Amino acid sequence: MRAKLPFFQTTILANYIQTGVVVFSLPRLLAENIGTNGWAALLICAAVAAFNIFLISLVYRFGKGKSIFDITKSALPKFIVIPFFCILAAFWAISGCLIGKEFILIITSLSFRSLHPIYLYVMFELLVFLLLSKGIFTISNTAVIAFFILTWNTLLLIYAQSDFDWSRMTSFWFKGVDHTLKGWIQIYSAFLGYELCLLLFPYVDEKSHLMRAFQIANLTTTFFYTLVCLVSFGFFSLHQLQHMKFPVLNLLSYVELPFVKRVDDFVFNITILRVLISNVMFAWASAETIKWILPAAKFRSIPYVFLAFCAAVAFFAIPSTLEKTEPWLLRFGLAETGIAFALPLLLMIILLINKSRGQNYA
Repeated sequence: MRAKLPFFQTTILANYIQTGVVVFSLPRLLAENIGTNGWAALLICAAVAAFNIFLISLVYRFGKGKSIFDITKSALPKFIVIPFFCILAAFWAISGCLIGKEFILIITSLSFRSLHPIYLYVMFELLVFLLLSKGIFTISNTAVIAFFILTWNTLLLIYAQSDFDWSRMTSFWFKGVDHTLKGWIQIYSAFLGYELCLLLFPYVDEKSHLMRAFQIANLTTTFFYTLVCLVSFGFFSLHQLQHMKFPVLNLLSYVELPFVKRVDDFVFNITILRVLISNVMFAWASAETIKWILPAAKFRSIPYVFLAFCAAVAFFAIPSTLEKTEPWLLRFGLAETGIAFALPLLLMIILLINKSRGQNYA
């Protein structure tokens, strides 16, 4: 009998799938797209994410824990299913690589300006492949270790209390900018990643409480994002936030500790653990999809070759500057938002069709 993911590890893994390097620029994105008191928009996005996770829980409940591959092939022909999941596999693989690429581009612009990003990118992707080769249980164990290393970072916000001023919030809500759907989705994309729980169905049981774990992770992510952005909006003015590339790093640069000179650099560098887990989980979702598409493949290395190809595409086909990479991240965020809602709805429709036909899942 296959081992199952425990509840505690599933919760932490879910949290690390959702949160990432975007937190360092999130206050700026809120100031640019939402305006005054933009931090409150995170509560709206969190509610939408919670509803989306609820839709996924319906798939899990009515599908009785069957994998999304088994559910899909039960109603759709192979000539539709295979290309569909090939596109999803490529999308997940490139999305994960873009997460890692964004981190590498930021760290080279901050700390290694004379070093070409390709060197750090290759080393980072090697870490991804090494962790990916160990399987989902080792990935979840690594997420737990990373959690205990990184969780204390939030306490650094205490040092901002002396310069925090509630008057900077103003009494106006969501004013000073033009609201667009694209802007709201750009904020919402910070919560994405939870849709990967669709791939975890075969690795959990009732004791794992998969949907509860992801809902708790969503609440934890919301609390973390809201706290960071609330402090940022009270520490800087709206105009300052709109013109800072990474406001959280600017905020941390004011922190002075006797044993660390550059707290912002230190915090950002160890964030590689969080980015690593996010990248690995997207790669894992892609690899699981390829393994299902090619179950009888002679070479087990095919998923890894596919992921290496996608990593090369993410680095060389997409411009390797931070300014030119961000529009691609926005495009993939828009697509991922669509997938996060469309895929559970598609699976629910299939389950309802199967139920009308009298087909039940044992």
